[in-house]
Amino acid sequence: MKKILKAIKWLLLLTGTMVAILGITLIFTPFENFSALGVYIGLAMIFTGISEMASFFGKEKGKRTYAMPANGAVSVLLGTWIVFGSGIDMISLVLPFAFTVWIMSASIPRIINALSHRKKGSPWWVWLFGFGVLGIAFGFLILFHRQLAAFVVVYSLAFMFITHGINSVTIFFRLNKPKPEYGTDSEIHEKVNK
Repeated sequence: MKKILKAIKWLLLLTGTMVAILGITLIFTPFENFSALGVYIGLAMIFTGISEMASFFGKEKGKRTYAMPANGAVSVLLGTWIVFGSGIDMISLVLPFAFTVWIMSASIPRIINALSHRKKGSPWWVWLFGFGVLGIAFGFLILFHRQLAAFVVVYSLAFMFITHGINSVTIFFRLNKPKPEYGTDSEIHEKVNK
């Protein structure tokens, strides 16, 4: 189980880094790689969804929230449709809607999770809440202003990929940080290496 958790953490770092790099690339080449962008988005959604679902099973039963596997399942389904279905052919037509559904479906559980962290007194709730609100705001912007979709989608994708990547990398480092309720650094290190 500990090997699975280690793999999940590294997968989180990998997907976060990939998504952030894609966001930076989109800023400089917004319209040149639209179909390649579709494949990349689909793969990133699949990997992100798998890591979210797997991390749910890696947590203790009392600390699980069902928002993670639900969000992971939606990400895997949409990513699979984009990569293996007719998603690549329809990406330019459907991307604003698919992206909106994905971002909003990820943002709502993130806000719920942030409020849960707030009750526990965690300082991380502000970041989770902020990313959730930003996701919903960008989702509505893309959904209700279709005439600006081409411009907004590319730059919104770039911004959201960068923030989502930073968020995933931040979670990776947060998961690596020893938690005081589990013991000292040396006690945790002994438990992990057994």
